Amino acid sequence: MRVLLTTPYDLAVPGGVNRHARDLLDTLTRRGIDARLLGPASAACRDETINDPRIVRLGRVHVKAMNGAQSRVTLDGTIGGAVRRLMREFKPDVIHMHEPFLPLLNTFCLWHAGCAATVGTFHTYSENSRGYLWAWPYCRWVGRRLHARVAVSVPAREFAARYHPGEYAIVPSGVRAVGPAQRRAIGPVRRPVRVLFVGRSDESRKGFGVLLAAIRRLQREAPGEFALTVVGPGAEAWKGTASVEGVPVRWTGQVADAELSAAYATADVCVVPSLGGESFGLVALESLAHGVPVVVSRIRGYAEWLEQANVGTLIPSQDESALAGAIRSIGSDPVKYAAWSQRALALAARFDWDEIAGRLVKDVYRRAVSNAQGCG
Repeated sequence: MRVLLTTPYDLAVPGGVNRHARDLLDTLTRRGIDARLLGPASAACRDETINDPRIVRLGRVHVKAMNGAQSRVTLDGTIGGAVRRLMREFKPDVIHMHEPFLPLLNTFCLWHAGCAATVGTFHTYSENSRGYLWAWPYCRWVGRRLHARVAVSVPAREFAARYHPGEYAIVPSGVRAVGPAQRRAIGPVRRPVRVLFVGRSDESRKGFGVLLAAIRRLQREAPGEFALTVVGPGAEAWKGTASVEGVPVRWTGQVADAELSAAYATADVCVVPSLGGESFGLVALESLAHGVPVVVSRIRGYAEWLEQANVGTLIPSQDESALAGAIRSIGSDPVKYAAWSQRALALAARFDWDEIAGRLVKDVYRRAVSNAQGCG
């Protein structure tokens, strides 16, 4: 089987959809499937994996405001010929598009799909539908050309199906297997308590400002007892501002996968304080895979699978007092903390990429190929 994966987002910038697509690429390859990943990438790309021969970069990157974030997508109308040539040379059996409603790369893939089976994975969850409504005729055109639809969570399925009814299989994001040597060492919370934030700190919906306020409050109460590490782009928006004055924070910027894994392993708690617009919560899942408990906002995308998991604390979004309290109490009960860590590993094991990819191939790809049969 030959599978062409697509992502509409700039491959040079970290993000949940890109991580999902690249991890799926690796897993399919390990399973003996000939897979490629197609997406735009900015000229400033520094990620060494972008030179992977399985990854095809195509299209100039444009920055657009989408779902409360600055999304880096391609609106390059000149890539149609290159997409057509790729289809003719690679001859995919399945084209698996992430966020299929986002133009233009996915548009050209559908236009030149020929007899390939087409699969669309929907990652988006939002409290409003303006984008879907504005693009209604285009989205209907896309929907008619998909042989199978996937949503990464119940909220993502509900959001997509609300305006574009159809059958959506729920296949969540997966997580890379983390060996014992790469996990957090078994033991109690250290002093100072090591707090980790992973993501774009300059995107308001990620809630980093709320976390900063909570850490500043804890610093006033107990100086030197808590230390914050921030992994990901966006530091320029905060450095030198009053918000970080006196706050024990270390910025690492964008890091390679091995460094990100090390950051998780050396943390005592990972905080995911998003304000909304999230459908799943890959950062929380990666933290749990390293045996690190989490403090997360009680929003739809997170509560759906974490509410009853007992691997940390869920707090109201935008509540710096509740967030500070959750971080303060993280090491107050060593027995509970150890139980959280053990349950974290067990929960993450249910999302192993080998299992997730197996479900995609068996339950989605083969159904899509069957639905595409008879193509002229």
